[in-house]
Amino acid sequence: MEQVIALYITGALNAVLSSEHQREICRYIYNHQNTDGGWGLHIAGPSTMFCTTLNYVSLRLLGEGVDDGEGSIEKGCMWILNHGGATSISSWGKMWLSVHT
Repeated sequence: MEQVIALYITGALNAVLSSEHQREICRYIYNHQNTDGGWGLHIAGPSTMFCTTLNYVSLRLLGEGVDDGEGSIEKGCMWILNHGGATSISSWGKMWLSVHT
C-alpha cells in the first residue's frame, strides 16, 4: 500500500489509477482483512501494526469513509487503537506516515 501513499503525496493518484482501479484496490484490501480487524504482512499472516496502519491509511487516501467497507474501516481503526495507536508502528511505517503529513 506504499504505492497508494506515494501516488497520493506526489499528486498522481488520480492520474495513474482510474476510479475502477482504485475501487479494486479497496476491494482487495477489504477482502484480505483479518477477522480481528487488522491486516498482516501476507494474506494469511497475523495482523501487524505496520500493515494495518498502512492499509487503513491507504483506504482513507482512496476516499473510503469511516462507515465504508461494511464496518472494515471501523474495525481497522479499532485494531490500531487497541494495539497502542499508530505511534506504535515501526520506524519504517513512521517514515511512510510522515511523508503524508
